[in-house]
Amino acid sequence: MNNPLPGKSNCRACRRGFDQRDARRWLIHHCGEVHGFGFSTIELMVVAGMVITLTAIALPTFFSVVASAHLRGGMNDLSGLFQNARNIAVRQNTISRVRFQVSGGECFAYVDNGANPTGLTSTVPQLSLPRQFTKVSPPSGSGAPTPLTATTCGANSLSTLDTTDDTYFSGVGLPCQYSSGSCSGTQAFAYYFNYAASSGGTRWTSICVSPGGRMTTWYWNGVSWTN
Repeated sequence: MNNPLPGKSNCRACRRGFDQRDARRWLIHHCGEVHGFGFSTIELMVVAGMVITLTAIALPTFFSVVASAHLRGGMNDLSGLFQNARNIAVRQNTISRVRFQVSGGECFAYVDNGANPTGLTSTVPQLSLPRQFTKVSPPSGSGAPTPLTATTCGANSLSTLDTTDDTYFSGVGLPCQYSSGSCSGTQAFAYYFNYAASSGGTRWTSICVSPGGRMTTWYWNGVSWTN
């Protein structure tokens, strides 16, 4: 009959404290050689290879998702600034304008009085677009996105789409054509931006202001504009 694992009453080892070496000797005596538990070098290399492969596959998708979120976040902030300009015009019964200006290598959009502009100062509502954004001219040429139309921006087929001038809002909150202190008629506006993704490549985006004062952001997916 095999001897039981030494206990306090029948094991000399217990008198000096049972330790791992005593346990190993007992296991070798009764069960044969004891092998260590753990992973072999080959197993670890296989697991490491799988982790590296999965990471390489997932990283491009991860960077693309982050870039899309950053791009949309910047355009949503810009849309909010346009809406703020419209609210100021209605609340103060005045003419407000949205203007873009590059300062210190950054593109700023700000709101001031359309009839008596103050320019970009610390007191006017303003937004600093992330450095990945660059305000650009309407797309043209081979490989460039199809330019937006007045109809796409919420105007009828007889309306024009202004892509050059500042956006002005009248006292009733409608985008208008400004001239000599007055803002008359209604006008649709559109502005284009390039976004330089950290993972490489350039994305096109745009913001439209419809004649009714509705702001819409657009994103070029390589085939068409979506929002």
